Amino acid sequence: MLNEASEEIEMHAYANGAIRPLRAVEELPAIADGSLYAVKHQRELPRLLRAGDYDLLHMPEFIIPPRVPIPSVVTLYDVIPLAKPEYIAKSLKVRLLPLYRWMMRRATRVARRVLTISEHSKGDIVRMLGADPARIDVTPLAATVEVDAAPLPAALRDRLGGYRYALYVGRHDPYKGLGLLFDAFARVKDADGVRDVCLVVAGARDERYGYAEQLEKLDVRHRVHFLDYVAPGQLSSLYANAEAFIFPSLYEGFGLPPLDAMRHGVPVLCSDRSSLPEVVGDGALTVNPEATEEFASALRRVLTDATLRATLVERGLARQSRFSWSRTAALTVECYQRALARPSR
Repeated sequence: MLNEASEEIEMHAYANGAIRPLRAVEELPAIADGSLYAVKHQRELPRLLRAGDYDLLHMPEFIIPPRVPIPSVVTLYDVIPLAKPEYIAKSLKVRLLPLYRWMMRRATRVARRVLTISEHSKGDIVRMLGADPARIDVTPLAATVEVDAAPLPAALRDRLGGYRYALYVGRHDPYKGLGLLFDAFARVKDADGVRDVCLVVAGARDERYGYAEQLEKLDVRHRVHFLDYVAPGQLSSLYANAEAFIFPSLYEGFGLPPLDAMRHGVPVLCSDRSSLPEVVGDGALTVNPEATEEFASALRRVLTDATLRATLVERGLARQSRFSWSRTAALTVECYQRALARPSR
């Protein structure tokens, strides 16, 4: 509910068949008895909205129940299943692509406003769904990992065996570019200044994508360490102690890990694709990850060129400071106000 006099917003959250006041993000409940795709939630939420005194519904997913009695805002983070289905070929979203396309298109037409997280995503939403760009608001994100001075865990130091490390954080899907990173690393692993560097890959294992055969063929398996899921407290230590952060993703709706790395004063080598140049600006060295020689050369430079490294650290810290969650919140409130104003024609 929006209080126009004080410009305060009273937030409520729907979960498990009930709407409850929400005093802090940390209290945000999960849909424990099934996702919002479940028919019972599609029926129950409109009923509760009709029974209560609510001004606006914000759906953080592209599914809006039928017969919602109040104006709505929907968040579309990206449209990768539509724009690049080959990047997530094994995903359920691709197997059900016609349904997902219909649901996303419906969301952009039913909602008063659409939120997304980068200008690149906005362009894709307009191009792939025929959405009206005048009804789309961009709310960039901000770094998520708090800087913690904790040292690297002893078990990990022992595992690395004295090697310094370059870090990747994220999913293992092929479009994230891990295979491209391994190819580039294999080309420079024996270069001066790189011989004592290994790769650390943090992120939940995905058994659909195995890289063991590639690593064996490249003879770098002993220089690549998969950590699986890393708790937030340990993630800060991983960033802070890395020699460099490498993010070769081919497609991102926004791309948070580079900002987190910059926040920790780590030089960043980043893909020049999709939203990433928009996010990192001059705070990272950007490269075409599919140009293997170019990528390998950039990887060697970011690990060995002291002047470049110092410049990237300085620019990265400045760049990440331009993003804040308070700005994200303010832009989101502006979107709410537009949604409650006279509908766009």
